Amino acid sequence: MSSSAITATSALAGSDFLRLLAAWGLAAPATAPEAFGQRLAQWFSWTDAIALSGALGGPAEPVPAGLLTAAERLAVETRELARVRAQLLGHIRGEPAGARSRPAARVAVSPRVQARLAAEQLGDEGFAPHRQRCLAVHKAMDNAIGALRQRVRDAVAAASPALAHLATLDVVMEDVVGGRERALLAQLPGLLAQRYERLQAEGTEDLNPRFQRELQQLLEAELDFRLHPVEGLLDALRQAATH
Repeated sequence: MSSSAITATSALAGSDFLRLLAAWGLAAPATAPEAFGQRLAQWFSWTDAIALSGALGGPAEPVPAGLLTAAERLAVETRELARVRAQLLGHIRGEPAGARSRPAARVAVSPRVQARLAAEQLGDEGFAPHRQRCLAVHKAMDNAIGALRQRVRDAVAAASPALAHLATLDVVMEDVVGGRERALLAQLPGLLAQRYERLQAEGTEDLNPRFQRELQQLLEAELDFRLHPVEGLLDALRQAATH
């Protein structure tokens, strides 16, 4: 495995997202942070290894002449990453779309009032609203991050023959690891339901407002987790732009 792939795997293994799952007792031993790298390696079958070897060792495709330099591509895609991150963070935090495009005046509201308003909004529906929120955010992440990763990958592939190899490798990594990752993330609503029921059984005060805060914290950490591959591609483009 290349040094950049090892670095990316280490970053994923040490992510706040996996640490939170483990701390809340939602992660089985096989998905705990310290075991993530081992599980990642186990995901590769022999056919995956052949595809990965081909991506690493085959002749590079000619890079089409582009209008932008590597530095210019880096600037454009870094701005796009920031835009997508801000958009998804706003979705996670329940901000109106218009509020994310312009600064708004903030009205001071006490934590007690915030908790009461959140409880009234959720009513007596239990975990159901939290589940719907989680599914909606996951759908938004899938759409936005998938398009962003392809866009950045195209920019990387157009920068140089060496980076074209990396872009090909990223396609293989997304095919091999992405399917397993999506399968694990699909289990998240069920794991969160267990967390909610545990807090409910413990007689936790202000259950829904507390769970709202926990869910927001977890979804923000998941966003960072899912953007790691894009950031890795941009790091490679940054190195090409500075050498």
